[in-house]
Amino acid sequence: MKKFLALVASVSLAGVAHADPVFDGKLLQHGSGIELGAVIDGGASEFAHNDSGLSPDVQGLVIRDRNGVTSRMVIGLVIAIGSAMAQAGPKSVETKEYQAGGYRIRETTTTYYSEAEKAAMQANTNEAIDGLFSAKYSDFEMHLYSRDMFGRGESSGYKINMYVGGGDTYALETGLGFGVVDSIVANNGTPTRIDYKYLGMPFRLSGVAGPVRLALSYEWNWLRYGVNADAQKVHPTADGMGMEVRTTSHPWHLEASTVVLGRLAIAAGVTAQHLEAKFGYFASAGLLF
Repeated sequence: MKKFLALVASVSLAGVAHADPVFDGKLLQHGSGIELGAVIDGGASEFAHNDSGLSPDVQGLVIRDRNGVTSRMVIGLVIAIGSAMAQAGPKSVETKEYQAGGYRIRETTTTYYSEAEKAAMQANTNEAIDGLFSAKYSDFEMHLYSRDMFGRGESSGYKINMYVGGGDTYALETGLGFGVVDSIVANNGTPTRIDYKYLGMPFRLSGVAGPVRLALSYEWNWLRYGVNADAQKVHPTADGMGMEVRTTSHPWHLEASTVVLGRLAIAAGVTAQHLEAKFGYFASAGLLF
């Protein structure tokens, strides 16, 4: 009997020692699965117009593919299409103009890639795509916002970020992101639309600290370039029935996240458009499958 009780005690203690933790940040960093949940944004987020103090209440759904193949496939497809277009296009185009016989003559010389150069370009493309699928980390994150269907906020649209990267102690990832969100807020009693557009390259550094996963990300928004100051001022709409303004930035996000009991993923953090004193906030919760 004593031997039996000792065996039961040792098995019980081993089970406790190897039980899943209540809060697990490693699962978000190294695990894989699909997350379905809800997300909220507020304050001086990337959807806000800080100069006029307009901050929409943003609510919606979030879908994440953690360490899956979605980001790898989409980015790989973009690389493959870009390579095919480059190989089919001209290598260089030179135009010369000169006078001859009283006429002004223009000659255009177009040079195309040789078969050897195309083969080398294809080999580099294949190597890049192979690197995507052999990378340690990947993340596909899509936010869907709606004022009329599932959301009670002031914004409608979508935002997608795709990451692929590697690392041991810390993960360093980059990829592709895009989105369009329009918000309608009250500005001194006048309905004002805030237009947010995003196409660029996100960067993220993340790691596990105890029970949580910490992540610092930066979104390099290419659509910010070429936008003059007047385009980011509040002005009347074309029909004169309200006001509108465009907002663009290269926002920073600091996030802390964890998984509760191996199933509920929760996250919260702050956003800064220009590393200034104004901060926005965001939070999400979803189930892992």
